[in-house]
Amino acid sequence: MKILRISIGGYTNIQKSEIVLNDLTALIAPNNYGKSNVLSAISFARNFIVGSPEIKSAMMRQRSFISINTAIADAPFSFEMECSTNLQNQNVSFVYGFSFDWAKTEGNYKGANITEEHLRVKNDNEKRYSSYINRTSSSSAKYQQTPKGRCDKTLQLMPNLLAVNKLVGYDDLFFLNILKEINSVNIKSVNTLIDPDNFFALSPLNNIVSDYSVDFTDNTNAGFLIYSMKQLIPEKYELLKDVILNLMDDVVDFEPVQVNIQKDNEMEANVPFRSSDVLYDIRVKERFNNQYTSIARVSSGTKRIIFVLTLSLVASINNIPLITFEELENSVHPRLLENLIEAIQQLSGDCKVLITSHSPYLVKYLQADDILLGLPNASGLAEFRKLKDNKIKKAVRLASAEEITLGEFLFELMLDGEENNDLLNELFK
Repeated sequence: MKILRISIGGYTNIQKSEIVLNDLTALIAPNNYGKSNVLSAISFARNFIVGSPEIKSAMMRQRSFISINTAIADAPFSFEMECSTNLQNQNVSFVYGFSFDWAKTEGNYKGANITEEHLRVKNDNEKRYSSYINRTSSSSAKYQQTPKGRCDKTLQLMPNLLAVNKLVGYDDLFFLNILKEINSVNIKSVNTLIDPDNFFALSPLNNIVSDYSVDFTDNTNAGFLIYSMKQLIPEKYELLKDVILNLMDDVVDFEPVQVNIQKDNEMEANVPFRSSDVLYDIRVKERFNNQYTSIARVSSGTKRIIFVLTLSLVASINNIPLITFEELENSVHPRLLENLIEAIQQLSGDCKVLITSHSPYLVKYLQADDILLGLPNASGLAEFRKLKDNKIKKAVRLASAEEITLGEFLFELMLDGEENNDLLNELFK
């Protein structure tokens, strides 16, 4: 499954944001604008889809995400994704979405109900979508039972259960594989703002030594991942190593290592089952050093780059449709950004990449269609828009006239606020 577009709304300061996903798409805006809220909303929606009814009920009452912005204080949460996949040996596109009312504190805690849900599907040679699921109430939905039928079969539902969650149990349903893909949608969010030492933590992993894995889990140790890749998929490991060494001039070699820290007398103990306490580290040889050192001793920027590139490749290996990185440029020299972006795209394969940034430098290294800029809004809402295709040259001319880069020019427009409304509306979709 490939995710082509995502739309979210009714979440913190987001009224509605639509993101058409290219291979790599960037949300660029000043600090404290709402970039992180977009990534959080996407993760929230994914967790809502795969969560149990009890988890859904709790999420619809999660106060930290309910908007208190005056303009959207009563707005429901909404999510929609447009995807492409295969159905009965045909390439198809589908649009899936849902809405729910947040819990309200007046009365007896009203709200916290799923109120709308839809699934529309079309073959690549069709112009119009056909409705497979249509829900307009919290208690029931209509669905299409057979390929030649209509969307008129009634499905009884609880207000904290999505129709796709229930229908995935109908083994004879003709669009079952789409339902399975929706129910298992795997979007990974990576917080690159945390201390990079956490990426390569050397605390023991209680793994059986031979139990290597390149699965993308939320708490995967990067040293373990790289070591496992070398053992299980050596050609991918060599690709990763080649990309990293070509990107980073100061690093001339690195190797993942495994260290068993069990004491000899523990190994001799007669016990029915033994798990191995193992450390995984990356030994790095830097250009001006006379020996290899632990990755713990290299710079924060180097750690982050190796971590980001590793997860980009692992996302591709695991067929993950979307991975997000927050503030990608953090601790990375601006001159490395362009090559880092190219390296991410090389390693991520069919996985879409969504990044956030508050740096005007990033604009220089991306195509205009890959960038959504956070524009000033009188209501304090996060609004992301793209440059119009026929206005890109004008924006470049205006930046050149002021003898600044396009990124710097666009940031000035954003920071100057409402006084540039006419120009912003002219330039942006």
